[in-house]
Amino acid sequence: MILGIDPKVDYAFKFLFGNEKNTQPLIHLLHSILNPTPEEQIVEVEILNLFNERMALDDKLSILDIRARDQLGRHFNVEMQMLATPGLRQRVLYYWAKLYAGQLQAGNDYRLLRPTISVCFLDGLVFPAVLGHHLEFHLIDATEGVALTDDLTIHLFELPKFRLAPAELATPLDAWLYFLCHAEGMDPEVLPGHLGAPAIRQAMEVLAVLTQTDIEKEIYEGRIKARRDYQMLLDAAANARAEALVEGRAEGRAEGLEKGALLGRVEVLQRLLQRDPTPRAELDALPPEALEALAAQLEREMAEGVAPQGAAPAAPRR
Repeated sequence: MILGIDPKVDYAFKFLFGNEKNTQPLIHLLHSILNPTPEEQIVEVEILNLFNERMALDDKLSILDIRARDQLGRHFNVEMQMLATPGLRQRVLYYWAKLYAGQLQAGNDYRLLRPTISVCFLDGLVFPAVLGHHLEFHLIDATEGVALTDDLTIHLFELPKFRLAPAELATPLDAWLYFLCHAEGMDPEVLPGHLGAPAIRQAMEVLAVLTQTDIEKEIYEGRIKARRDYQMLLDAAANARAEALVEGRAEGRAEGLEKGALLGRVEVLQRLLQRDPTPRAELDALPPEALEALAAQLEREMAEGVAPQGAAPAAPRR
């Protein structure tokens, strides 16, 4: 029977990998990414933000990442991002920094800090000009190639770039990426090649549970709708920016071109966030740098998942 559950939906992803009672799929996934030495093998992980379906129904989208710590003290932040939202690169770095800094209490020795590894799977593109689907970032000097520290590692997987067929899967990581991209249409009883690994079979069984209770189906389907709606909002914002550029060109002035684009961004973003619109005359009075700052702030709020949550509180009138 076809699974019918897409692990790229963030709720399904956390349901699968964020369960403290079922950590083997997460450990196997991390091993496939890290290729650890025997001394660095993960024996067990502690989930630091436990999965809770009621939290997922009521709270912000940011709870759908996975924060874990292994027996060596290393910290992991693992997440599935359904869209390449504005500010994604800054968001990934921010949550890495938050998890890294959160290890220390006041007065602790900095040498107690342990490596922190962020893993972001993205059902979209941040670096469209780069051919590879797996990017790995470190703190390395650009000239000498020497690392400042090994404490920072960020893995970014752009899933639309992964196009291997089942017969081409050569590594456990290939198998997991294929699983993430295609599990929805797979039959758990007929898994080819590397996809027959016990951890992936277990992952298929866990995801199948999502179809068995009403609340889990409701949340899963709601997240699919949120992704679709948010993509429509992003497309609308992009179209508004394009229209604003046309308007600016029609005015025939560089100032009109720039300001028309900024005005369009601000007005559309305010509508998407369900804010009271700032009067056009008031926006017209602002210099371009102030409009740019306002638009950037609104885009940050959208990137943090405000729009897909439903109605946001109205912005205070100035």
